[in-house]
Amino acid sequence: MKLRSGIALMATLMVPTMAQANSELFNWYGSIRVQIQDTNKDNIEYKDNYSRIGAYGSTEIADGIKANYNFEFRLFTDDGSFAGNDNRARLANVGLEGDFGSVLIGKQYSPHWNFTDNAVDIFADIDESAGCTNEPSGVICHTHRYGLYAKDAAGNGHYIEYLRPDRAITYMTPDFDGFQAAFMAVTNNGDVKSDAAGKDAEALVGYNIAAKYKFGNVTVSASRYDLTGMVGDNKVDAVQVAYNKDKLSLAARYQDSSDLRFYEGLAAGGETVEEKVAEVYAGYKVGKMQYQVTFADISMDSPSGVTVDTNQFIVDVIYQHKAGSFYAEYSAWGDEAEQVYQAADKILIGYKFDF
Repeated sequence: MKLRSGIALMATLMVPTMAQANSELFNWYGSIRVQIQDTNKDNIEYKDNYSRIGAYGSTEIADGIKANYNFEFRLFTDDGSFAGNDNRARLANVGLEGDFGSVLIGKQYSPHWNFTDNAVDIFADIDESAGCTNEPSGVICHTHRYGLYAKDAAGNGHYIEYLRPDRAITYMTPDFDGFQAAFMAVTNNGDVKSDAAGKDAEALVGYNIAAKYKFGNVTVSASRYDLTGMVGDNKVDAVQVAYNKDKLSLAARYQDSSDLRFYEGLAAGGETVEEKVAEVYAGYKVGKMQYQVTFADISMDSPSGVTVDTNQFIVDVIYQHKAGSFYAEYSAWGDEAEQVYQAADKILIGYKFDF
């Protein structure tokens, strides 16, 4: 499970922290993120930590109604390349907002992320995941930042994001005295089939419904993300409670998910595995320094009886400057994660420059 934290850093992932242009219609931004990491498997490596560049803007198109957009692409500081296709594209959406709430269409952050991941997974662009060690041979990056792997009626495998799903349509209600809800439909482009012959396409890949309620310094939220167009039980349920006041941030989160997995010990064709994760987070800010700790308990159960019970402990130290941050982190996995997923304890240092 990819587990990172930092309530106070939410804006660095969701809303760009940059000097805005004078035009309301066009504002460009970027974030250059680099780090060096060392594991207990004697691997020292350079990593681009998901650098990106994008633009956003809005304009009034009718009385009380605004149109808006946001697109964002990946940069790669390790080889200097720039890409915006396949899984390297990040955002590409357009929407409307007004007294009725908002509608957003395209590749976008899901309500699942916005409502139930944002308190314990802010610092998570660092690439650590229980189950993300051998993707070419079928071990899929399954974390609460990525998505679900499932097969359609024709037996074709699909990896469906729920952090930033493609072809999504989301309606979000106005804020009703602290309560807000959202519904997202993930539509199909013909790839997901609805019959064994593979001739007919599924109309709807899945949906996400989420709600949150904020009272005082506490926010309670819940989400369900369900791939209804796929075969079997492929879904994510999550609840989160977050407290944020002045320099102190606290959060607790529970997630129950199921999808197709391929790790060692399961049947050759994979099995639907149920994964349960309970995690807690604490963060405290002193001046420009942010200190945060995360602990997660992770369990996995499969039909064949293969189980995994492990945990992860993470400590972050972040120095925030006016255009980004310097950071250091130590993360340690439990024994079973190291055995099954080849997960490694890790020390890393990094630098993030936002503009």
